[in-house]
Amino acid sequence: MPYVVGIDLGHTRTTAAVCRRAQGAWGDADIAGLGEGTRWADSVLHVARDGSAAFGSPARRLASAEPEGLATGLLARVGDDVPMLVQGMAYPAEMLAASMAGWVVDEVADAEGGPADRIVLTHPPGWGAHRRGVLHAALEEAGLHGVLLLPSPVAAAESRDPVEVGSVLAVCRLGGEHVESAVLRRGPAGFDLLASTGNTAPQVGARLDDLVLEHVLALAGVTMADLGPAIGLVRSACGYAKEQLSHTPEVVVPVGLPGTAIEVRFTRSEFEHLARPVLAAALAQLRQIASPIPEDRLASVVLVGGSARIPLVTDLAHEIFDCPILVDPDPGSAVCRGAALAARPRLPAPAPFAETAQEQSAELSLREQYDVEPDDGEFDEPPPPRPPIDITPLEAPKRFAIPGRKASRDEDGL
Repeated sequence: MPYVVGIDLGHTRTTAAVCRRAQGAWGDADIAGLGEGTRWADSVLHVARDGSAAFGSPARRLASAEPEGLATGLLARVGDDVPMLVQGMAYPAEMLAASMAGWVVDEVADAEGGPADRIVLTHPPGWGAHRRGVLHAALEEAGLHGVLLLPSPVAAAESRDPVEVGSVLAVCRLGGEHVESAVLRRGPAGFDLLASTGNTAPQVGARLDDLVLEHVLALAGVTMADLGPAIGLVRSACGYAKEQLSHTPEVVVPVGLPGTAIEVRFTRSEFEHLARPVLAAALAQLRQIASPIPEDRLASVVLVGGSARIPLVTDLAHEIFDCPILVDPDPGSAVCRGAALAARPRLPAPAPFAETAQEQSAELSLREQYDVEPDDGEFDEPPPPRPPIDITPLEAPKRFAIPGRKASRDEDGL
């Protein structure tokens, strides 16, 4: 069955969604299972000493024995002149990100029984031509041809119900490590990105996990040193408790100590007291970037990202904005679903309602609207100089390999 795929290669989690075509019509976006069948995968990869690569949870497990092979924070380093040192080798971050995307594409292709008709990959809204260009080149080298790049706030807006041309939306993505805010205007063929900013507010998801952990340990009367190797399990339990408090007023958090166990009662009101300053700072970033828009022109505020499901986020947004506040029922997957919806080719309308030739010529393709692949003359400024790249084939799962690396200083004898 023909299908398209949207991929959100997030800073902490990677998600994917597919839209399938059946009986001449494209369906809605469905979340794709990744790796071990979960709805998302950690945005990490691991390169073993033999050059083989693993992604997501398997990568984290391998890193416990070979921590020097783990690569994280890929998106933040795309286009950086300083490569990432992984397993003693220097890799451009965009090549590692392309390999992660390739793994996702293969996972989806295995589940769907064949390759996608179109692939859309999201990126942070502040990326310029250089970053998009180097990622395009890395995707091509990894065997992913013709991938379309889409700003993540645009994908978030595409996941909502259609809005009228001329409508202005404010979009805030509350992720684990980054906060992205943007103002969009709906044009005849897509959303125009009017303004954007990212990560000037404190971290949201990761910071809230830290605050919950500190609070729970204080209630239990123990320290991180007391937990020893069990700290990872307790941190995971605190993260799960944070998510559960979006649906229930109270949870019990287990704190496992060597030889004993403590259960800590944790309420939503306690959590909201901890979370309010962090969430307020994130929404203040959105208010600042949307401040030039007259209140009567702002059609709605769209909140996405895993932390958007916290009820306090909606309450704070209502205090700041005098317009509808829209929170996706599944905010953690909104961006990848919007990317998949944007990837659907426009089907011709049946006669007698077919568009005129003039109307058809006014339509812009997805690539023309958002994802013009730059040539040498399109860069806003010359890309930073790079050392020579030593291309070394590496073994990786299925057909996607880590396509290249830079020679390390030791190899160059420096």
